[in-house]
Amino acid sequence: MGTTFVQVFALFLGLSATVLLILADVTDCWRKDAKDAFSSVGLSYRCRGLWSECVYDITADYWTCDIHTSFLGHLPSDLVITRALVIVANGACVAAALILVCGMKCTRIVGDSGAEKSRLTLCAGAMALIGGMSGGIGVSWYAVETVIKYRFEVGFRIPGITYELAVSFWLAGAGVLCLWLCGTLLATTLCVGLGARGTGIKGSLLAPRDPAMGRLPTPGLTDGKTYV
Repeated sequence: MGTTFVQVFALFLGLSATVLLILADVTDCWRKDAKDAFSSVGLSYRCRGLWSECVYDITADYWTCDIHTSFLGHLPSDLVITRALVIVANGACVAAALILVCGMKCTRIVGDSGAEKSRLTLCAGAMALIGGMSGGIGVSWYAVETVIKYRFEVGFRIPGITYELAVSFWLAGAGVLCLWLCGTLLATTLCVGLGARGTGIKGSLLAPRDPAMGRLPTPGLTDGKTYV
């Protein structure tokens, strides 16, 4: 598999992650009301996101949204943590894609130096891994909180509205997965290339040399010749 193909595929994963994370931010519906026997939901559709909470009235056919005015105050811990980590994932995703474009072998943005492009590629992979790790922690935390609360309310048959994971969560999860794969692919390919290069250099140093080359004459000895 050529390095250029790997870089192009990694760029595709990075751009896919960017699109998916942007869609998750735009739709902003991470939790929706669950359709179970213990939920008193019939005439409305509720949707909770990281930045707002909306209700759709089926009879009147309109949406009403309540936007959170605070970033940290008076908000659940899972919401605050997921917000911060998703923001980090978005920033790392965009930065990794831009750096990778500069470090690709098929581009000439930063010149044609192999060492410089390798450093940029490694930096892009590190940024993607940081973003994937941050987004993965945030998405996982949010999912665990949602599932635990849902099972508690349904298990004890608590009347009211229960929430389950919605479309924005799955979009963000897919984006984080693409970002993680992008970083892993770049880092693995670069490490394998450096390992192969180091093995080649070591092999050239340890290769047996021609005994006739580089031999110094021994005092008192001459080349063996036989005269008849």
